[in-house]
Amino acid sequence: MDNASSSMERRYISSEVRFYTIEDLTRMLGWSENTVQKMFNDPKFPSTDYGKNKVVEAHALIDYFSRKNCKNRNVYWKKGKANAREK
Repeated sequence: MDNASSSMERRYISSEVRFYTIEDLTRMLGWSENTVQKMFNDPKFPSTDYGKNKVVEAHALIDYFSRKNCKNRNVYWKKGKANAREK
């Protein structure tokens, strides 16, 4: 078994499925609710709607944060900054 497959197996060995809400991430990360809400609305963020709540699965969240996501390179985040300057 090569390195890539063994690391993939180790990463997803847990059979427990856990979902986090916007409130959970606000508390865990110490970020403002507006920032977390904007992250959940980002098309590249792996969130989904569960009833009236937006949630993200724990493994998808870990995978998202394990990759480098630069706000200044992402068009979604730039759009918000441009709109703020225009007001």
